[in-house]
Amino acid sequence: MGKGKSRALPGGLIVLVLAALIPLVVRGDYHLRVLNMVMLYSIVALSINLIVGFSGQLDFGRSAFVGLGAYWSAILMLRLHVPFLVAFLSAGLFCTLIGAGLGLLCRKSSFDYLTLITIGFNEICRLIFLNWLPVTNGAMGLRRIPAPSLFGFTFDTNVRYFYFSLVLLTLCYVAIRRITKSKLGRAFEAVRDDPIAAAYSGIRVPDYKVLNFALASFFTGIAGSAMVHYTQYASPFNYTLDESIYQLQMAILGGLGSLPGSILGTALLVIAPEISRVFYEYRLMFVGVLMVVMMIWAPNGILGRAGIGERVIGLARFLPMPSRKAARTGGEAR
Repeated sequence: MGKGKSRALPGGLIVLVLAALIPLVVRGDYHLRVLNMVMLYSIVALSINLIVGFSGQLDFGRSAFVGLGAYWSAILMLRLHVPFLVAFLSAGLFCTLIGAGLGLLCRKSSFDYLTLITIGFNEICRLIFLNWLPVTNGAMGLRRIPAPSLFGFTFDTNVRYFYFSLVLLTLCYVAIRRITKSKLGRAFEAVRDDPIAAAYSGIRVPDYKVLNFALASFFTGIAGSAMVHYTQYASPFNYTLDESIYQLQMAILGGLGSLPGSILGTALLVIAPEISRVFYEYRLMFVGVLMVVMMIWAPNGILGRAGIGERVIGLARFLPMPSRKAARTGGEAR
């Protein structure tokens, strides 16, 4: 256990340092903007993986929570002139309460009915964003949302927001990893693998489902807040069912139950449409074909259980390797 942690920590620090050096190499605002969106969407994908990958609940309504966090934070800063940090954290807490409420409604729902409930919830939120004119400004949306400002430092450029997004993603990743590696995470996995067996072992399955929804909604809410302060625009057309499916595909493509897979899947689906305009126009067809292929060949994604990454590692075991005796003597093993 200790050796695993000691190996993971240096590797994570190396990745973090290399990521921090990216703005020194990538100078274009367009490329930095794409990378910023990758990191912000990665937080959403991590929260989806916490629900779908670790708890086994299929959620088609994450985009609604992104919108709730975005509108909550934007309204507090635009209308009430609340400091960014208060608006940012309260957006996560607000989404936590909404997620707990939705979880209470779904705590005893089966897999299929849970899917329908989350789809309906996403549509309800979209209609509220669209029609509550005094608060959300309807189809016109909210504009000129202030950029984040912490301790007198404003993140008003792509380079500055890159480091803000990187720190936020790192904190969320570490927090979710700690959750999944804890006793609570093992309970989530037990609920996912066999709810009946989990109940007989003393796990209160409905309560853990609610808790899972609430925790994931906190991370989704702060991601929505970070996004809206970066784009400085909130529109009801950004939080639709199509967007929820798009976000769910990020987690599935990277690998259910794999936190690095969430980031990888997000990077692929965010960067790929930006390669060319023609590719962007056919992105939905590309993603659809890609998901069909993945469901057939690696249903748990690239880095998920029995995914492409695990298969590559499995194939590596069959490669000829020098024996320990040969390695020690420098000669051929007999």
